[in-house]
Amino acid sequence: MSSYFTWEGFFAAIPLLLEYLPVTLRVTFISLVVATIIAVFVALIRVRRVPVLNMVCKCYLHIMRGLPYVVILLLVYYYLPFLVRKIFAVDINRWDKLVFAVIAFILHEGAYIGEILRAAVESVPKVQSEAAYSVGMSEMQTFFRIVLPQSVKVAIPAYGSNLVELFQNTTITFMIGAMDLIGRANTVGGATMHYIEPYLVVAVVYVIISILIELLFKFLDSKYKFGASTV
Repeated sequence: MSSYFTWEGFFAAIPLLLEYLPVTLRVTFISLVVATIIAVFVALIRVRRVPVLNMVCKCYLHIMRGLPYVVILLLVYYYLPFLVRKIFAVDINRWDKLVFAVIAFILHEGAYIGEILRAAVESVPKVQSEAAYSVGMSEMQTFFRIVLPQSVKVAIPAYGSNLVELFQNTTITFMIGAMDLIGRANTVGGATMHYIEPYLVVAVVYVIISILIELLFKFLDSKYKFGASTV
């Protein structure tokens, strides 16, 4: 067994891999932030059923939800440069490969988070909005003071689960040659001819961070009431 796995190799791989953990985290959280911004607009359009735009959003949601992460990543990496060069006569082939990964994750997560937010907003009983209107609140005041606080509370668990899924799915970035945590594990394994040790380190890192994210959102869900009264 020692010829396939050694604890010395495992501990030696830890600093080599943790050097690239910030890259994976940046990809995750940049994708999450931008996707959330897009998702807010998608959710509002869907809730308000804005003509034409609502149909566009529905098509976007169906396409993104019907494609696996890896297919979106490969399409973005290989087809987007051709499309941009064809339409805008701009060459983006020299962009960092991680940029293409972020774009792919943004497209995918924008659809999923958009549905999370839409469902959360629509879960708030309409009678509460009607009551707010009856006491003189405007539509904007009603949304930000009544609907948004309750919908955010509803969305927290699903949003947290989606973040864990996004973080775990960043592992596919190595398929386009991007150098992140899993990409570094591949190079370390190739250099030492011992792949078990670096992959085991990666597994431990992903488990720990996924658990921390889940604990964070459980804490937010139980403690951060967003204005809800407690007895």
